[in-house]
Amino acid sequence: MDFEDRWRELIAGSDRISAAGIAVGGLDGDVRTDGDDLLFPACSISKHVAAFGTLRLVADAVIDLDTDVNAYLSTWRLPGSGTVTVRQLLAHTAGLTQNWFPGYAEGEPVPSLLQILRGEPPANTPAVRRDLPPDAGFRYSGSHYAVLEQLLIDVTGTPFDELMAALVLEPVGMADSSYDQRFPYEHRERAARGRSGGVPVPGGWHTQPERAGAGLWSTPADLVRLELEICRASAGTSALLPPGLAAQMLTPQVPGGFGLGTELGDGYFGHTGQNTGYSCFAFAWPASGSAVAVMTNADDCRDTLVALIELAGRRHG
Repeated sequence: MDFEDRWRELIAGSDRISAAGIAVGGLDGDVRTDGDDLLFPACSISKHVAAFGTLRLVADAVIDLDTDVNAYLSTWRLPGSGTVTVRQLLAHTAGLTQNWFPGYAEGEPVPSLLQILRGEPPANTPAVRRDLPPDAGFRYSGSHYAVLEQLLIDVTGTPFDELMAALVLEPVGMADSSYDQRFPYEHRERAARGRSGGVPVPGGWHTQPERAGAGLWSTPADLVRLELEICRASAGTSALLPPGLAAQMLTPQVPGGFGLGTELGDGYFGHTGQNTGYSCFAFAWPASGSAVAVMTNADDCRDTLVALIELAGRRHG
């Protein structure tokens, strides 16, 4: 059976998920969708999308992967001595404070990005600091992408959501995606309501001011479009990203680690994600020229997502 035929059985086996959507696409441009036609938080896949946009700026020589981030930061600077590079931020090898961003419930005060970086109220996560020596190894943390977001804003002088729309969302054709935290409110009728621990998230979802790390809203079809564009870039047929940078995106930066903003598996690449109330994944299998994305409204359905990834791999790997 195809993935499209089996996925519902796996979703039905979870008592946590009440809304889910899938998309399956190929390099011929055909993207097939099924499930709930809703907008979902892309969770940490936000990092993967932001990495693609960052590499487009590298391609245009706006920033350099191996330059110290403090050479670019102006509104805020990473405290401490030594060199932390853009490459290390993208690959989670800079050794910064280990943070997962839970977001802010409806009615709670929402901090600015500067307050998040400084760990100042009303931020609900610690200040971003050097915690381990750079390149000591891979350690996943949203802190890396909070710094990256501020760096991109400082360098370009453009609000982050507008910058990513221009660099990624519009040229890739991700018309149902936005880093703007007003987006779900403007499309409330299509916004999936999250569930955490089997209980609805009050207000429906959390606001994620850490946009590069966790703030993208999207659809499975849009995420598939990005993965297929990365496939084209790695094959040298993308007008958006040169093959050399795509190759770095898909190469582990340290043993056992990520590529640049990209999770890597045996014959596939992409990213997974989990926010308060939601889980998702988007992966591509270059050998078959296929990509699959699944987005759900539950944050405690890991076994189901693992089974879906394995099923997609058997069909498309």
